[in-house]
Amino acid sequence: MRKNSLHTVLSLGATATVALAAGCAGPSQATGPMLQPTSVAARASSMPEPSSAADEAAPTSTRRVGDFNVHMITGSFRKHPALFTERVTGKEGDAWIIEYRLEDTAGARGLRAWVDANGEVKRVVRLFEGGEKPGTVADYEALMAMTSVVPDSNDGLTAATTGTCTVGPSELDCETKSYRVWLGDKEASMGVTASKALPGRDIAGEIVAADGTLIYRSELLEQGNEAESKDASLSLLTDE
Repeated sequence: MRKNSLHTVLSLGATATVALAAGCAGPSQATGPMLQPTSVAARASSMPEPSSAADEAAPTSTRRVGDFNVHMITGSFRKHPALFTERVTGKEGDAWIIEYRLEDTAGARGLRAWVDANGEVKRVVRLFEGGEKPGTVADYEALMAMTSVVPDSNDGLTAATTGTCTVGPSELDCETKSYRVWLGDKEASMGVTASKALPGRDIAGEIVAADGTLIYRSELLEQGNEAESKDASLSLLTDE
């Protein structure tokens, strides 16, 4: 995604996201949150499931230096739609060096994190237009909190459907799993869409309240590797 298209994408907001969701066959309200360091599908999608799914083997990491992905984040939990970019820039020992950028029409924030094989954040640096400054794990958690909604409890799987999803120019076989979840005392439906073609990464996700209010949605707009893609993703410097 080129930088000069950024504000066009953001201005489309939920309209763009709905169009993307239409590319996935299956219930439109069966896509779940996305956004954790290893996948931009909400951290909620990583909640342990009270079912046999917890016994399934975790997918092997397929990260490579140069990998990037861009998600559109929308929903009532935030004031403006936002783009969230994740880029793998290097590796030190067993830790991947990952740069994150969250950008909306109000501004941008970026940071670099060293994340080990267990997903633990070992070091954080904040990125600015004029350089960088030391950061903390709290800075990392604050950025992630701006990109995801984590239910307080998950009652388990309610449905699973298969179909096709479109990510950029690619059409993939996908599966959408739906869950009954709770945010405080409010019931909601959460869904997560994934594909075996992109192991360890959610393609789409949303949380919808019982009254139909869209609380959270994340859609994978673009993914690839900079060494193989002519369309470099967004700059990770912030506006601060």
